[in-house]
Amino acid sequence: MMNLPSLRHLRHLMALHDHGHFGRAAEACGVTQSTLSASIKELEGVLETTLVDRSKRRVVLTPVGIEAVERARRIVKEAEDLVSFTTASREPLSGTLRMGTIPTIGPFLLPRVLPSLRQVYSRLRLYLVEDLTERLIESLHRVKARRCRISTSRTPMW
Repeated sequence: MMNLPSLRHLRHLMALHDHGHFGRAAEACGVTQSTLSASIKELEGVLETTLVDRSKRRVVLTPVGIEAVERARRIVKEAEDLVSFTTASREPLSGTLRMGTIPTIGPFLLPRVLPSLRQVYSRLRLYLVEDLTERLIESLHRVKARRCRISTSRTPMW
């Protein structure tokens, strides 16, 4: 089985790149400078390459190190998205919800529904768009690669 870097390793590398200094990166990560340095050295061992040029007084990432930071950002973001997704599956109406409404309904329905929705589902990040029906449907088609659930109701929701 392949030896893989941990998210901790990747976060330490990202912090080192962002702060350009072992001490400041360590402080940002809530670890000691020696812990951060050891983590970077360990990451270099796992990846079997040099990520940081330690011959100068300042931090200089190698070209491979710079590319590794970019990839690390994507990996950490995906891991965070995974946690958000699983949290949302455990907690109803948490995470991000994008909702569209038509101008003839939005101003009347939303002021009645949103306050209690925000109170009951405080972890919900709601993004509202008010537009014409045709444009809202076009918008749904543009994101058809995503899984969408659409429901309509003929009865009042309040």
